[in-house]
Amino acid sequence: MNKDFTVQYKEAWELISTSAHIVIIPHHNPDGDAIGSALAVYNLLINAGKNVEVVSPNHYPDFLKWLPGNGQVIIYEENREAVAASLQQADLLIFTDFNCMDRIDPLSKIVEPLSCKKILIDHHPEPEQFADVIISDTSVCSTAELVLHFIEGSGLKAFLNKEVASCLLTGIMTDTGSFSFNSSNPETFMAVAELLKYGVDKDSIFSSIYNNYSEDRMNLLGFCLHNKMTILPEFRTGFIAITQEELDRFNFEPGDTEGFVNYPLSVRGVAFAALFIERDDYIKISFRSKGSFPANQFSGKHFNGGGHLNAAGGNSELTMKETLIKFQQLLPRYKEGLIKSN
Repeated sequence: MNKDFTVQYKEAWELISTSAHIVIIPHHNPDGDAIGSALAVYNLLINAGKNVEVVSPNHYPDFLKWLPGNGQVIIYEENREAVAASLQQADLLIFTDFNCMDRIDPLSKIVEPLSCKKILIDHHPEPEQFADVIISDTSVCSTAELVLHFIEGSGLKAFLNKEVASCLLTGIMTDTGSFSFNSSNPETFMAVAELLKYGVDKDSIFSSIYNNYSEDRMNLLGFCLHNKMTILPEFRTGFIAITQEELDRFNFEPGDTEGFVNYPLSVRGVAFAALFIERDDYIKISFRSKGSFPANQFSGKHFNGGGHLNAAGGNSELTMKETLIKFQQLLPRYKEGLIKSN
């Protein structure tokens, strides 16, 4: 840990301990780190005797629905009135794994005007100042790792059990690609070692996440690798672009394209990868890079996004064809940096 959060931990626990109704919110399209962190905090506070709810802006992948507490998650897009009523009654909101309010759209329209106290726990750079207590550290591999530090630093380990630890290990495992990236700090493995002390079944968690895909998802992956992946060796870049029609053809479910963006990086010489997915009115984009090439700066400057050095997201309001043309036309500007990237 590079930061001392003693003050923030104390302030956060004071808010939690004096709150009667707490709502935890992960970002839109929750991944393993977002929902894992949210459910870890949920289980922790349930153990502490608090009245807690988890509200997700929308659905998350089926391969994460085994997580302890999953059955208590309220999906906003299916329960808008109930969620709105719950939020009006909340005296504390806890946000996990996002650094700007638009990451919970369309829920942000309800959340932003609320006068209740708010806590943010996140590991993305440059968080916006929308919470009363901000626990933000980019040096950790995941928000889940930061949640563990919060638990330890706030004296809450008495409420940490197997269920909490399982949620946290899921967040760490998924945000590091099962420790294949963003996991070079010894503190990350120390955190995992600590979680294993609570009887967590690491192998079972891995299987639940990575060996639990549908046949349609595997067919979609095969189709993308064979028909949709483009490699541009002169720019050390590869990308995959998937249309809505193609998603429909393979009965797309949330989470089915998780990890697709990493596959071009497995091609020898590729240092920068992108995944373009067609939505109703925009193109959702994921970026990954190796070495020193700043995927977050590229995304922020050209595609309304941001994130980490080697993992970022963005979007485009152009058509798929126009977006791909724009992307490829940008690459010559970054050729030198891509060539030098380790």
